[in-house]
Amino acid sequence: MNISNYIKQRQAQIETALQDSLPSGGTRPAILHEAMRYCVLNGGKRIRPVLVLAAAEPFGTPAAAALDAAVAIELFHCSTLVHDDLPCMDDDDLRRGMPTCHVKFGEANAVLTGDALMIHAFQMLAETGNTRLALELAQAAGSRGVIAGQVEDLAAEGQEPNAGLIEFIHINKTAILIRAAVRMGAIAGGAREDELENLGIFGEKIGLAFQIVDDVLDETSTEEVLGKPTGSDLKLRKMTYIAVHGMDAARARIKQLTTEAINALDMLQRETTALRSIAEYLVDREY
Repeated sequence: MNISNYIKQRQAQIETALQDSLPSGGTRPAILHEAMRYCVLNGGKRIRPVLVLAAAEPFGTPAAAALDAAVAIELFHCSTLVHDDLPCMDDDDLRRGMPTCHVKFGEANAVLTGDALMIHAFQMLAETGNTRLALELAQAAGSRGVIAGQVEDLAAEGQEPNAGLIEFIHINKTAILIRAAVRMGAIAGGAREDELENLGIFGEKIGLAFQIVDDVLDETSTEEVLGKPTGSDLKLRKMTYIAVHGMDAARARIKQLTTEAINALDMLQRETTALRSIAEYLVDREY
């Protein structure tokens, strides 16, 4: 399949749904809703919502039936980016080639924007009536998931390279949300528990590979290509896979994880061409 066309088509569906899901910029308080729309509708790869839609397909579920779940996970993801960019965290001034939320709207409004996006995500899931979708995202997002990863990531700045710590950070800060995206698509499609298990393995493996690719690109790409500052991991003495294992080991690990992810799909015994192609696309990307 032509994976670039597939992703573009899904991205177009997701963009429309994201625009429709958010209050208008003029809704009071206008600055908050303007900031929410600014932080969500400013581009982005939309990988997590694309994975939601692709994971529903093997179960004969049309994209429309999984779209609310796809939008919700992207809203949550955007909320984490707003918070990550804050001066008290990663202190970034550029996101997707544009000024970050706190630069444009002020630090206090950025905190509240991230909070509002997170709550809006769970409201959307609640409105689907499928409590398993909300539970899946909550388990991935909380103090034993994404937030745990961010806490450990901040604490690791300046520490000596540690293999166990970088694995924990990568699994929780990145891989667990990509795993949730795949599982949420399958839940929307009515997957069995054993199918959810295999898809969860697939999601976690490609999530880890995705983050290691990010580590590689931070050291090898440019700000113009990535749309955000490069070299920030080195500047902040971040705990990255490369800092721990080196560049050659990082590239080898990406290939290994991709192979393991595809093997998990083989266990599913369903049509998974889109998921396979997305996995390969993610590790070959340049931004």
